[in-house]
Amino acid sequence: MVSEREIAELELLASRCWPPREIVNFKGWIIHWNDGVTWRANSVLPNNWDSKIGVEDVIDYVIDLYREKNTAPAFKISPASQPKGLDELLEEKGFEQRMVTHVQTAAIEEISCLSPRLPVDLFKVTDESLDTLMYRSERERKAIEVRREIIHHIVGDKNIARVMMHGNIAGVGLGVVEGDWLGLFSIRTLPDYQRRGVAWSMNCALALWGEDHGAKQAFLQIEAENKPALELYESMGFKTMYTYWYRILR
Repeated sequence: MVSEREIAELELLASRCWPPREIVNFKGWIIHWNDGVTWRANSVLPNNWDSKIGVEDVIDYVIDLYREKNTAPAFKISPASQPKGLDELLEEKGFEQRMVTHVQTAAIEEISCLSPRLPVDLFKVTDESLDTLMYRSERERKAIEVRREIIHHIVGDKNIARVMMHGNIAGVGLGVVEGDWLGLFSIRTLPDYQRRGVAWSMNCALALWGEDHGAKQAFLQIEAENKPALELYESMGFKTMYTYWYRILR
């Protein structure tokens, strides 16, 4: 049984692996903002509650803050969210549930002992290697530039993985070591190279790198609708630790 404390700690660690430009601590909640690009960097992390005023008043404060920045108000909800009943209250106030996501974990040694099926190149994060990570991204230019900025601001050790096939980029991904954890982000196989072991190989290589940099466990975040990714990570030994979702007010 996973405790609320363990969930809250991993949620906080995950937010440090994807740091927004602005962070406001208010009544125990951590409010993130970064140009409205990516919900992780533009949502409230309500892991603690320290307020003598009503929760609805604090929600109204959050709504006003985001709307001043022309950003949809959003909360990242998990089993550790505080106060109790927050998710139901947000639903009553018109916040829609979006992006149901599983947080999966595995002991790093279980992943690092697997053999990559393809050669993997690893690069330190630079402007050039970020070009590789964003290769053939379907996102608009502003969203790409904001992501580049966020990745540059990550404090922990970070590395970009790349798989080449027939002279072309077949897959890319990002690994971040924060404390005892390796976070796996933006693991992406290009359409022409799917189901050839590309993602498997990148995860193995990043796990080996993470283990060398002190990581004991690995975590990743997968949308519940992404069945192929869920099958891949189950085959590698990852298990769902908990599930989170966003509540977004349009």
